[in-house]
Amino acid sequence: MKKFYLKKQQGFSLVEMLVSISILLLVVTGPMTVTSRTAKSATFATEQVQAFFLAQEGLELAQKLRDDLLLNGVNPWTTFTDTNGSYEFCFAVYPNGCGLEWDGVNDTLANIIDCSIVGNCKLYRKINPDRSLYTYTLLNTEITPYTRKINFSNTPDGKGVRVLSTVTWRTGSLVAEQKVEVETYLYNIYDSP
Repeated sequence: MKKFYLKKQQGFSLVEMLVSISILLLVVTGPMTVTSRTAKSATFATEQVQAFFLAQEGLELAQKLRDDLLLNGVNPWTTFTDTNGSYEFCFAVYPNGCGLEWDGVNDTLANIIDCSIVGNCKLYRKINPDRSLYTYTLLNTEITPYTRKINFSNTPDGKGVRVLSTVTWRTGSLVAEQKVEVETYLYNIYDSP
């Protein structure tokens, strides 16, 4: 009778398998975590830049308002109002501020929005934009995370108007509301010294 000797089989033990799987998980999850955090940071940075531009646009609309009033013979530094008194929502006595938006069809400022009445001045993106991409109305728009409030106050010397444009939004899983504020001071540049 012939004896057959079986060769001892070589393989991995359970402990070796667990160690190799753990190393593999570390190698894979490290770059995935970095990639995920990078994507979140890029998204936040994009939203922050967009918010800054929206706040800056608010200041530019206030400057346009000042120029239009002065060119129409209204001195905004006495009342900062037109004949209808429609800009009073923007002054500090109304803590919710106002919304200013561009009417791209007529190339003028559109209605002045009282933020305490119109949805806290939530901005919407137009589906078919004219010159202005953002609006406060819901008609033919998409929802955005942004709100923009503009507040006016008189400068201490009474010769100008301080304009504060605040854009707020919520991002990702952050609980706190994000905020960008920009300000400028508008003076009667058409007045002789």
